[in-house]
Amino acid sequence: MYRYFIAILAMSIIVEAAVAQPQTVTAIRFQGSQPDGSTVLSAEELLSAMKIRVGSSFDEEQLRQDAEAIQHLYERKGYPLARVIGFDRQPDGTLIVRIAEGRISGVRVTGNRRTRSSAILRNLQLRPGEIYSLPKLQRERERLGRLSYLKDVQIAPEPADELGQVLVNIIVDELNTTQFAAALGYTSRRGLLGYLEFSDANLLGGGQSLQLQWQRGTFYYDGGPDEGEQRQAYLLRYIDPGLTRWNLIAGVIAYNLQSVFRPSFSETDITLRTFERRQGYTLLFGKEWNDRLQMVATFRNDWVDYDDAPAYLLSFGQKALNRGRVVAAGIQMQYDSRDNRLNPRKGIWLLGGWEYAQHPWGSDFAFDRATLDVRGYWHALDGGTFALRTVAGFSTKDLPLSEGFWLGGFDLRGYEFDQFRGDRMVLLSAELRVPVLEGIQGVVFLDAGDAWRRGDSLRLNAGAGVGVRFFSPFGAIRLDIAAGRRKVFTYVTLGQSF
Repeated sequence: MYRYFIAILAMSIIVEAAVAQPQTVTAIRFQGSQPDGSTVLSAEELLSAMKIRVGSSFDEEQLRQDAEAIQHLYERKGYPLARVIGFDRQPDGTLIVRIAEGRISGVRVTGNRRTRSSAILRNLQLRPGEIYSLPKLQRERERLGRLSYLKDVQIAPEPADELGQVLVNIIVDELNTTQFAAALGYTSRRGLLGYLEFSDANLLGGGQSLQLQWQRGTFYYDGGPDEGEQRQAYLLRYIDPGLTRWNLIAGVIAYNLQSVFRPSFSETDITLRTFERRQGYTLLFGKEWNDRLQMVATFRNDWVDYDDAPAYLLSFGQKALNRGRVVAAGIQMQYDSRDNRLNPRKGIWLLGGWEYAQHPWGSDFAFDRATLDVRGYWHALDGGTFALRTVAGFSTKDLPLSEGFWLGGFDLRGYEFDQFRGDRMVLLSAELRVPVLEGIQGVVFLDAGDAWRRGDSLRLNAGAGVGVRFFSPFGAIRLDIAAGRRKVFTYVTLGQSF
């Protein structure tokens, strides 16, 4: 009996001694805030911040230091709300590190008066339940900054009711999206002359855009009537970028242009395109795949002629060859990472398009044409911006006049409007934009490009100059003075050049 008592006592002493010894870590696992319990950072990253390793003894002080190191790692990665809320020791020696990474409880829009909150939230990829991430919030801010109806966007977190959760407050400053431009005159013989344009980039509070244009003028040319020839131009454009919750895009453009529409006041001579008559419509339907990429299918039905062009610009036979209906289908892809659509300072904008016309569709012309327009923006010294644009176009067939590539004027400054024409085209433009005063920007630019026919060779035509941008409540007003190979031109119009 005594020996049994001694054995039991010895066993108890051994067990107590074993319990008193520090346990060894056999495994380390992390439990985060993701729905499946995982963490937004990899286990390898989290282990690299810890001193405790598999095979180490449990050390309360070291675990406290490791908790601080993990939280600092989260902060460097852009997760400032993450906290280590506990260490659990399992009987088998497994160490479980429990981390509350900071969850978004809700998203709220404030500061909007005209724009619907649903329209702003539609452009966000941020959702309640996600982990609060500063890099992602910055991307969301840039995404909203590209909307044409917002002037500024700030994103601020607010404490939520539950510990470790935040309410994301999106504070917006809306732009005045309604623009109106006019230059009117009156003569007893001709009546009202001039130019009117109305546009709104947020017509119904959901990003819908409407544009109305009217122009009426008189111009003189050799062989024309002594009192000059009068022309008018009408254009209507409506696009809805947010149809249904699938972000479908639909739009219509209708026009009756008795001459090429130029929303400008410039020194230029009469060109062949002055006599182009075009009436018809274009339908658009597509989808915005994400915040930067959208694809749109187009269908165009136009009637075009140059019947009023004088003989020294176009012969009777050429008029007949370039008169008819254009029925064409196409597709456009747009990528936009600019920080601001109206006055970008960084990012890339890309537009690629392809259009195809065939006789069986009712078209009098058969052709294909492809274009690519790429624009980049980078920060420059003293708050300036360096902007670069490259445009290329080509066709595998001879294009009618109405579908050819034309250069000169606003795009290739320092030359006549539409001075160069062809089945192929290339354009390079560079601008240095520097703020001068509040709301005023100075510009130095260089353009080079050409449009040429198949069989001819490329000959770059260069133009350079200076300009000023006045940012008014109704949009940017642009004044450019450019010198080309032989003449100096002045251009006054709306908006940035690109």
